[in-house]
Amino acid sequence: MKPVVLLCSLLLICSAGLTLVCPDRGQTKVSPAIGVAFGQSVAGKTCPFSITGTWQVEGRTRTAKNYFYEFLPNGEIMIREYTAEVLPQEYEEIGHAKYALNSPEDPKRLEFVGIAMNNRTAIPRGETSLLVVEYSDDSFVTSDPKTEVQTRWVRVQTHRRFLTFAARGGQRFGAGSAVAMWTTLDGRETKIDALGLRLNKENGGDSVPAFGPVPFELYHEFEDESFKESDVMMRFELNEAEFWKTHKVFETWIEYARTATLPHNNPYLNGMEFFRRAAESLNQCEDKVKLPIIANTMDNRNPHQHLLEYIRVMRKNNKDLHVTNGMIPSDWFPIQLPKGN
Repeated sequence: MKPVVLLCSLLLICSAGLTLVCPDRGQTKVSPAIGVAFGQSVAGKTCPFSITGTWQVEGRTRTAKNYFYEFLPNGEIMIREYTAEVLPQEYEEIGHAKYALNSPEDPKRLEFVGIAMNNRTAIPRGETSLLVVEYSDDSFVTSDPKTEVQTRWVRVQTHRRFLTFAARGGQRFGAGSAVAMWTTLDGRETKIDALGLRLNKENGGDSVPAFGPVPFELYHEFEDESFKESDVMMRFELNEAEFWKTHKVFETWIEYARTATLPHNNPYLNGMEFFRRAAESLNQCEDKVKLPIIANTMDNRNPHQHLLEYIRVMRKNNKDLHVTNGMIPSDWFPIQLPKGN
């Protein structure tokens, strides 16, 4: 039997541009690469604003510094007061309201409705509108159009978040698997969203590759770096905004898998495209990651090796960004304020 030609396979370290040739469902498609070649800048790249998360106000009274403002994706804002030795989501709720940005990704105005708090908070009573002067992933500045008083909001780290690419070869449990995992730590529990390629054992038959959600017993094997030659891992730590931007890739592909609308019939093609898009999502706002270059084709004798090699090259090119096991303290707790605050 002749070997089957596989998409997205051979990985090369080079500085030239990339064209991806994709045999899919009997047809050949040519897709331009989303990533850029090493050392090449992207003109005009902008980062959409994400207000979802918990914020604190700088430069206000000592009491107000203990207030935390959690902007929820559904347009609600929860105002909480700091309480020692509990998680941020368990802080005492002292107020809530509705909020709206006139343009969520590039806002000029932030509006609040229904605030019934005293003026110690950063939000006046009732219905109010603030101008958005500037913003970044980790802070934004508002101005009161009546008083022209400016307020700086700073994102608070209530969680630690990671994106991990991992694969395994050899004869160990999970050999032939390749997963991408979005991990969230809140100080007590660990939450993992995992999606990728695994081998399923059919009744009385050989193992067959499948792309989709990865069960706990398998992704648990990839939570810690193993240092075995058959395994490879690349783990990035992300801020709040980066995490949710990249998590959209997971949300899209988990829906593809759920509804059986994956773009390719071949699970290895789906795995490679999913990995590529997840990696490229790290460069939405800046060229943070040196992406592996994918050359055209090679035979299909060891197709799972292509995903393993993709991660291996990414790790080699971004070794300074890799988060080792020892860099994640077991006793981490969010928002440990100095005594006296």
